[in-house]
Amino acid sequence: MASFLGLHVVCCMLLGVWRAGCHPNHSELTCSEHLGANKLSSLQAPVEGTEPQICVSNLTCCTIETEENLRIRASKKVKTLLQAKYSGSRNSLLSIFDDLRDYFQTVMREGHRQSSLFLRSARNKSLTTDEVQVISTFFEHLQNYLVDDKIQLEDIVNNFFRDLFPLVLDYANLSEKPLSRSYKQCLKTNMESIQPFGNHPAKLVGIFEDAFDPARKLLSSFKFATEVMNAAQQFNFSTGCKNLLLEMKFCSLCQGLHKVKPCYSYCNEALRKCLIPEIKLQSIWGSFIYRVNLLAHSIGKSDLENFVNSIYKDLWSAALYVIYQKDDVVTKVTEKCGTPEHIEGSSKVSLYTKSVPTTPYVEVRLFAKMDAARAKVSKVNNFYESLPNGLCVIDGLSARQDNVNNCWNGKSRKSYSGLSSSGRDLQMTNESSNHLKLLEEKIRDRSREIDKSIVHSMADDEESGRNEIYGSACSDDDEDCGSSSGSNINVIPDLPGDNNADIYISSEAPRTDRESDDSLAGGVPTTKQKSGKVLARAKASPSHSISSLSSLALLLFAMIA
Repeated sequence: MASFLGLHVVCCMLLGVWRAGCHPNHSELTCSEHLGANKLSSLQAPVEGTEPQICVSNLTCCTIETEENLRIRASKKVKTLLQAKYSGSRNSLLSIFDDLRDYFQTVMREGHRQSSLFLRSARNKSLTTDEVQVISTFFEHLQNYLVDDKIQLEDIVNNFFRDLFPLVLDYANLSEKPLSRSYKQCLKTNMESIQPFGNHPAKLVGIFEDAFDPARKLLSSFKFATEVMNAAQQFNFSTGCKNLLLEMKFCSLCQGLHKVKPCYSYCNEALRKCLIPEIKLQSIWGSFIYRVNLLAHSIGKSDLENFVNSIYKDLWSAALYVIYQKDDVVTKVTEKCGTPEHIEGSSKVSLYTKSVPTTPYVEVRLFAKMDAARAKVSKVNNFYESLPNGLCVIDGLSARQDNVNNCWNGKSRKSYSGLSSSGRDLQMTNESSNHLKLLEEKIRDRSREIDKSIVHSMADDEESGRNEIYGSACSDDDEDCGSSSGSNINVIPDLPGDNNADIYISSEAPRTDRESDDSLAGGVPTTKQKSGKVLARAKASPSHSISSLSSLALLLFAMIA
């Protein structure tokens, strides 16, 4: 009998140890201060009429009032973490935008510098103050055009030629005295009817639009992406989602378990249910980011740098048009503004004495800058899809992924076996559904716009006949190809012949076929070529035939550079 009693005692002890390991000791369960002021002082049976509706258990620290406060806290907690996620990605996109904006503006500054170097070398003297002012304003406006969707390129080009017209006429008349201010204003006012530059301004608008649209569209796409993120933050949690977040985050506290976290699978599945609008947005968002990457890649392969560095060729061609049409232009000017009025006793020349920087502004190749941007953009490609995992793991909402048994499963501290759908409304609200459709349509429209701006290869363009920018002949590892490099090597356009020769002006009228590289007045391109070929032209260095008619054309060239 004694041995039987001893065996009974041992078995009872073993049973007690097993129960202790499998079930929490009620004496270890306490009502956490995190439950707030409305919590019960200790675990007790729920009182009818005040019992929790979601965090249901035999013993509880919560009342229905406690539960309501916890529901609000759970939603706010997740919303706060979501806002931090959005803020981080939004700041990343804005950082890329700022970096590329500064880069493209630097490319424009380099184009301005190259033009100034060319003209000073050709003229072997300083430019005039008026000449510098006109060209500086023009490039400054082009910089602003790239980053401001509200600026019209047509206004920039027309204003440039309007300011240029009096200077061209001044040189064409070879007067030693400058035109009066009132007469210059008359020329500007009547430029549309006089049309001294013919249709060159309109052609240049088209050429510049084709050349700059990809870069402009890329910058605006980053601003648009931040707008999408701002709009996506307006999605609201459904009632069922708020209850699910309450169950996941705080129901363990109502049972006195204040040191246990939700199982990872439970957390991930719960958040995916709550973030249905965001998860649905991922597909079209990923497609949009993919297109942004394609656009950046195509810009990196294009000849944008060389195009900007040779803009002066298009402007020169337009200015020379005035020379060839001088008699007709002067006749129209006289009809509109009368005989030219000059300022007596005033020197015509006011030289600009500030030197042109000899060091290139652009230190990073275009393709390298675009590759760096693409790498950064790729980090937000799966932003919406990664939200649940990021909140659970990175922000610590859940237990460790390898902790599958000692975690909160929504009912008790056990392994997670899946969500219960009993009476829980986890569908999107009508408001969120409508908001999602509107947002998807906006992204879809912007993606179509990007498709039109993606730069295609020469082979693709020849087959389709589209007016696209052609790819550069530079390879990724060709450090010296193009207009600039990280080693500060920068190609300055070849001067028209040697510096000791005079300018030759052909007696033939300017050609209008830009699709050939035949020279006019020293290889001046006309304005009918597709933008892709315009961009590719900077690689060519045609020889320039020069003789000694006069320095008039060179002075004209100087005004627009």
